[in-house]
Amino acid sequence: MNNVAQLSADKCTLLAVHYASESNIDALYTLTPARLDALPPELILRILLTYLPETVEPSTYTSYVREVATRLYLEQRETSAVDTTPVDDISDGQARKRVQRLHLLPLAHSSLPPDISRDILTAFLIHRAYRIDAQTGLLNLVSKLAVSFLDHSNFLRTWYIARVLPLLRLGYEYYPDNDSTPSLEAFINWKAAKSVEVLLSRSQEKHDASSETGNMGRDLRGLVGPWMYGHNERKRRKLNSGPARYGAASQEARRMSVGRNDQELELDHEWEHVFTWLAHEARQRFDIVAEAIEDWGGPGDVDLGGYADEDQYLDEEERRKLRARYAQAAYASVYAAETDEPKNLENAHAILVRLADLMDFEPPPDLATSVELLPRLDTHASGLFDTSAAVLQPDMLLQPNHPLTTPKLETFSLLQMFVYSSYQLSGLGHHVSVVKTAKIRFQHDEDEQFSMMQKILHSLSNKSITDDEQWKSIRNKLFWLWSWGMAAEDEPAQYGAGIFGKVDRFVLEKEILKTLLYAGRYSLVVEIYDGVSEDHHNRLPPAETEEVILASVMHFYDNASNGNRTRGGMRKASDILAAFQPYFPGSAAFRRCEALLAATHGLSFYSLTLQHGVPFQPVDIRVRNDPVSLLKRVLEQNPRSYTKLDDLISIGQNLVASGITEMKQDCPIIEPSQEEMEQQKRAAERRITGMAIEAALAEDDFETAYSYVVNRLNPPSPSAPAPQTPGSRPSSRKPSLRSGFSSYRRREEEDDISWRAALQAGRYRSPNASLSSSHTSITSTGRPDLRRLEQRMELLSQALLLAPPSALPEVLAVWRRCEEEMTTLLAQEAEEEQRHNDRADRRIPGGFGDTYIPVIQPRREMGRGAVEEAPMALFDVARGAAAAFGRSAFPLRGAAREAGGQQGHSRNVSSPTSDTESIGAGSDGEGQRVRKRDLVANAVTGGLASGLGWVLGTRTFPLIDFARLRVSSIRGSANCM
Repeated sequence: MNNVAQLSADKCTLLAVHYASESNIDALYTLTPARLDALPPELILRILLTYLPETVEPSTYTSYVREVATRLYLEQRETSAVDTTPVDDISDGQARKRVQRLHLLPLAHSSLPPDISRDILTAFLIHRAYRIDAQTGLLNLVSKLAVSFLDHSNFLRTWYIARVLPLLRLGYEYYPDNDSTPSLEAFINWKAAKSVEVLLSRSQEKHDASSETGNMGRDLRGLVGPWMYGHNERKRRKLNSGPARYGAASQEARRMSVGRNDQELELDHEWEHVFTWLAHEARQRFDIVAEAIEDWGGPGDVDLGGYADEDQYLDEEERRKLRARYAQAAYASVYAAETDEPKNLENAHAILVRLADLMDFEPPPDLATSVELLPRLDTHASGLFDTSAAVLQPDMLLQPNHPLTTPKLETFSLLQMFVYSSYQLSGLGHHVSVVKTAKIRFQHDEDEQFSMMQKILHSLSNKSITDDEQWKSIRNKLFWLWSWGMAAEDEPAQYGAGIFGKVDRFVLEKEILKTLLYAGRYSLVVEIYDGVSEDHHNRLPPAETEEVILASVMHFYDNASNGNRTRGGMRKASDILAAFQPYFPGSAAFRRCEALLAATHGLSFYSLTLQHGVPFQPVDIRVRNDPVSLLKRVLEQNPRSYTKLDDLISIGQNLVASGITEMKQDCPIIEPSQEEMEQQKRAAERRITGMAIEAALAEDDFETAYSYVVNRLNPPSPSAPAPQTPGSRPSSRKPSLRSGFSSYRRREEEDDISWRAALQAGRYRSPNASLSSSHTSITSTGRPDLRRLEQRMELLSQALLLAPPSALPEVLAVWRRCEEEMTTLLAQEAEEEQRHNDRADRRIPGGFGDTYIPVIQPRREMGRGAVEEAPMALFDVARGAAAAFGRSAFPLRGAAREAGGQQGHSRNVSSPTSDTESIGAGSDGEGQRVRKRDLVANAVTGGLASGLGWVLGTRTFPLIDFARLRVSSIRGSANCM
């Protein structure tokens, strides 16, 4: 010790450096008290800081450091000999020079504020900790060094809890296999946002979704919580760093902070970075955030390791504000989650439960609760509906006074509704996040909401759900999504409060009805919409229910690929119609649909291909302006289909009864009366008959065409006179065909097919038959060509009755050609008969050579034969017209002639009256055959001569002149004979 006392101050310093570098703490224990004059505490601590190896166990020198800093050395400590040999050979001058070259480190670390730097022990410990971490990375040595001195300084305690404890737990306790723990030096230079991100990054990487317990809540409590313990010190350091470092900028910052309101100061807390991190991470990792909120109680829930009182680091006002901000962060995280995973709904519900606990609200029911038991939307929350689309932007969710995330009962109720709505949508097969559900409510218009609802119903209809109770549950869910359980008296007239609330109530009901019809739940439809069910929802009016049912029928009809009502879409349409027709017995629309299905079913038995080789589909009927025209294609594409005329007429009449043409018009359908419908059906029948006649002629079946014209296209009979009662006077007017003929023409004004079919059949010439006949029959009825010609002329007479006035010249022209052909055939027949008789006379034994005496038939007999056997020619028609005119103009003379005609059958060929009289006798005489074409000719001429006018549209007197001319020519021919 004597040697130590004799050493200079410089040599003592060098000797202390020597012992410190050798980690000889015992020698320092002896040297320091012996030379207090040469070794002050600050110097000793600087020597230890600079030359004591950082790997030395702190427990070996903590007591020595404490004694040096306090200058309270323990006298009972055993002293050891001090070896001065290292400095004995050095002169004082050399020692002085070496001391000057030592470059001892300052006690205060650069991060310490000036007021703390004056505490040499705190400054040494903090600087020593940074040195240990920088040189060795052994934070456990830092902990051993600092823990024993925490009671010495509040700053040291705060520094240790905020700086060392988070890193110590991160690298040694929570994640010991982590090799990338940041250094103390780097950690203090990071901004708050990065510090929070680094401290929570390990829990993100190690998160196990299948684990029931996670690490996020623990890390918030044990890593971020201690780091937040240093918030006030960091804030104070920023504001009071001193003019030497920050100058005027620091003073300006302090002045600005004084003028800010409490709301702005509230957002200055570093916990805001944690809240921002939660809202940001929730967008893609909502499960981690939900786990954190569920396990962590907020800023007041921290773990300081027992080094400080957790309840005292925040004052009551600050704790209340941060608690509200934490609740808002929980709101924001639910709205920020963008993934549509079903697990997220459970996490959102867990956050609801946590929020209810934090804010003393009534806890929400389970997610699987029936919609009837779900909570109703608070009426005070209706004001929240008037929000802009920007409020759901993630960056705005944490703004103060946000309309959706500010913690209060109304926003909690609304968030609850969105969570349950997302869950109900998920149960309906449409998985959406809570934020998307909110966007449906706030941002989607009526069309977008309706489109989503249609998508949901369409997906449900394809799942083959056969349980009526399940369909009832689906309907109840949709109505809850529309109304959010609000009572009818609280709802607007047509719209609801839910996510589908912009859709009209009846539109929603119609879509549900369509879906039930598509799924085949007919009994459930009857139960709900026919008043059997006690459902509290307003049902559709019967008229709208009928409209939806028929629209569904038409939907399946239009999408059917085959017209057979026992297959595919036609079967579905037929089943719907059959199921609900008893509930609408007086519905004309149901009758129209039934007629349409019947017509389509009938068409399905025929081969029918439309243009471009496309097979017939039921929708082709609906898109045509004239669906009856399809029967023409049927007749063209199906050989001998014209023989099934009754079937085709039934199809056509059903098409008429279906009202297809009226359905295409925008104006409402006016139901025709029964009489009008019968007229339309008769018109369709005549039209289809005309088509069948044309088809028969196209296939060279004249007999069928003739039969159809004669039996199916008969003109209506003239109106019969009213029956006379015993006291009534007989009418002075004679009944005529004019009134019946004219009324028929008015009714069939637009019938252009019937008369053309009759005309076509009348002018038809079979390509397989020859006009020349090999028959030698005496009578005309024995020759097929004459028989065919008579049939044609009968058809032409039918065409005369069916044709409009403008078409009569065309018919008469064909008639004249047939007349000429008939004359030619009769002449050929007479010539052939004469040749036959001549040959027979020459061959009779006992004949008188070639002398032939012709036997002349009396003129009277010739006339009678002509009337009985010859067909009615055009001059006969003219002659009859003149006779009819005579009877009309001179009724007394006509009556006298009729009386004379009854007494005898004498005939004067020079008198036109007697000629026509013979025709009348031939028609009215008993036992004589009345041919139909003769009756038609008399009817036409009678009507024309009595005032209707010439069939060509001219005046009456040319017809009389023409008739007189024709009769004179006939008389001249007779005189020559």
